[in-house]
Amino acid sequence: MEVGERWAYRMAPHHGPVEEVEVLKMGAQRPARVKVRFVAEEAEGRQEWVPPARLRVAWQDKDAWLAREERWSELTRDSPDDDTAFRAVTILFDEHLWEGLVSFGVNHRDRGLLYIDDVPALTALLDVPESFFCSDPRALTDTDGALTAPWPTTVQVARLLARTRADHLMAVVDKHERQARQDAIYGRYYPGRGKNPGTHISPETCAEVDRSNQPAYNLLRQWCGADVVENFEELKALRDEVLRIGQLMEQAIGSLRQAGQTRAADRFERELGIPLETLRQAERDD
Repeated sequence: MEVGERWAYRMAPHHGPVEEVEVLKMGAQRPARVKVRFVAEEAEGRQEWVPPARLRVAWQDKDAWLAREERWSELTRDSPDDDTAFRAVTILFDEHLWEGLVSFGVNHRDRGLLYIDDVPALTALLDVPESFFCSDPRALTDTDGALTAPWPTTVQVARLLARTRADHLMAVVDKHERQARQDAIYGRYYPGRGKNPGTHISPETCAEVDRSNQPAYNLLRQWCGADVVENFEELKALRDEVLRIGQLMEQAIGSLRQAGQTRAADRFERELGIPLETLRQAERDD
C-alpha cells in the first residue's frame, strides 16, 4: 500500500457499501492507521484516519473481488444454526476419521461448508460419481482440484460417511450417552488451572444438555443404518449379560475362598475362562 494508490474501502468485513478512497498518508503510531480521502463527489473530499484492514483490495481489482464475495455469500446462504443435523455432523467429524480427505467448517464465515481435499478418493470410498459432489451449482473447485460445497451437500456426504464407519460411530454415540446419564446424576466437574478453581456443572444442567443433544444421537443412528444399530444393541446386551454373570461368578468364587474351598474356587475360575481382573477392568470401563 502506497501513498496515491486507490483502494476499495468497506467498513464491515463481508457486507456493506464499498467506496473508492485515495491513500494520503501512512500513520506512524499504533494501532496502525491510514489517512484516506473518499473519492466520490458526494463525499465532498472527506478525509479520515482508518484501520488498514478496511482497505480490502486495490480499486482496479474491485469487480473481481466483489464477484468472489458474492459467490461466497451464495455458498454460505443456507449455513446451519446449531440444530440437530449440525450437531450430528459435528460429532461425526470430531472423530477425525477422514483427515486429509474431507472436513467441514464450524466457524462463522464457513459454517457447514464441506471441504473435499481428494475428490477421487472420496468418490471411491462412497461409491458415488464425482458429479455427486457438484450437484449443487454453488460448489467451487480450486486450481488444485479441492472442492468446497454448501451445507446441503455436507449433510448428504455425512450420511454416506456414517455408513462407512457405522460400528465405530455407534460406539461413540453409546459412550456419549453413558457419560450423559452419569452426568445427569452426579453433574460434571472440570478442574481449573493454576490458581483458578474448577467448575462444577449441576446435574440439572447436564440433563438439559443431554436432552438437547439426544436428537443428534438419534439422527446419527439413522445414518448408520437400522441393521448396524440392531447388531450393536444385541452385542451391547450380550456384553451386559456377560458382565452380570461374571460379577456373580466373582462373588461365588470369593465366597468359596472365604469358606476355605480354594480348590473349588480355582476350578470355577479356570472354567470361567476370563481372568477375574479382566472382568473387574471391564466393569470400570463401563
